Amino acid sequence: MTQKFQAHSTRLLRYALCVVLGWPASGVMAQETQNPQDPAPAANNDTTTLQQVGQWWQQSKEVTGQWWDSSRQLLGTLSEQQDNPEFAEVWKKITPTLSEIDKLQAEQTLLPEKSWFSRDQAQQQQSINALLDEAVEILGISETNQIRTKIHALNEAIAKANSQIAQYRQEKISAPTQSKWKTTVEGFDQKIQALEADIRRYQQEIDQLKTLFIQSLERIGVRLTQEQLDLLMSSVVGDDIIQSSIVYANVRQMSEQLMILTEESGENLDITRRYYAMYTVLLKVLLHMQQQFMTKVEQDYLPAIERIASDVQAVRKETEQLLRTADPQRHPHLSANLNAQELTLKASGLYRQHLQEQHAKMQHAYAKTQADLAVAQNTLQTVTLSGELVNLLRTSQDAFGLLLTIEVPELLVFDNTQMKQEFALLTEKLTR
Repeated sequence: MTQKFQAHSTRLLRYALCVVLGWPASGVMAQETQNPQDPAPAANNDTTTLQQVGQWWQQSKEVTGQWWDSSRQLLGTLSEQQDNPEFAEVWKKITPTLSEIDKLQAEQTLLPEKSWFSRDQAQQQQSINALLDEAVEILGISETNQIRTKIHALNEAIAKANSQIAQYRQEKISAPTQSKWKTTVEGFDQKIQALEADIRRYQQEIDQLKTLFIQSLERIGVRLTQEQLDLLMSSVVGDDIIQSSIVYANVRQMSEQLMILTEESGENLDITRRYYAMYTVLLKVLLHMQQQFMTKVEQDYLPAIERIASDVQAVRKETEQLLRTADPQRHPHLSANLNAQELTLKASGLYRQHLQEQHAKMQHAYAKTQADLAVAQNTLQTVTLSGELVNLLRTSQDAFGLLLTIEVPELLVFDNTQMKQEFALLTEKLTR
């Protein structure tokens, strides 16, 4: 009975995907009503049944949801899906987006390269890029993202509290010692103490969330030390690196589920090709994400670091000149300025190294994804047996696992706490 139900669910899912993604569904459900011991049903009855089910699918959003709920039983095991609702959400949202990307890319080849009066390839590419952005966002759905959002919110709360403390300390200078109407010195002290207690509580929550964060990343195959996580949290590219790891993990799961569906399709090469086409679009989504990261580093972050370093070097020359000509009584202050400038230059050099290393890692991942896509597209055009596609999808699991390890950041050695703080300050400047 269980095997019969699973077989029914398999055919149901294949038909559901065909309808949702706009693929030919002829023959998908033909096996459903035919018992091996029964005579084959009439072809026209089968066609009528398919038409009725197709119309019913299009008309009922409620039933559509039920179809998707049924289909999820095939995504791995039932218990696995119940334990991973985030991936079920990713699957449900991403499949129509992948289908639309595939459709627009097919149409793009038929459009003129440039046109004043009709849609051209550049305009089509803008639409494709928007969908690729949407796909990256969907593939980034994860419990890890929720934890990261909470950590960011707590860090913002700490920054706000510190700013308020500085304001209170300034106001305390002119505050009365006693007053019925104005905040007194003691009143400001109490406010400051309350905010400092809040900051300690926020920091404790952050420490707890970081532990959960590391555990959630480990569940998707990314192993980070506390020091590596701290570096990512303080880096301008940290969020992008974490996001790409989540995307790789979800794409790996999608590839695994497509492999299962491909195996279930048997020798139906047409349907198998459709599943594999989804896999090739997933690779294009990865390329888009990787290219965006490299572009941001090349065009935004590295030039900004160079500008900061150049400005500091110019100020340092002025400081050195003043040290040679200024009154000796001013030397201690100027020397302190010079030390601060040296610290910024060292931190900017360390930041440049960090950005270049992460860019190189992403470039390596990009080249690998490009090679995988070339093989996938070539295979899609030449394959004659569905088993060949299953084998390639199985191989892709190791490939995505490798991508998960490529971008783990190298540890940076900070000479002291001041250097670490300066690194964080540079991040603030880069994000303005």
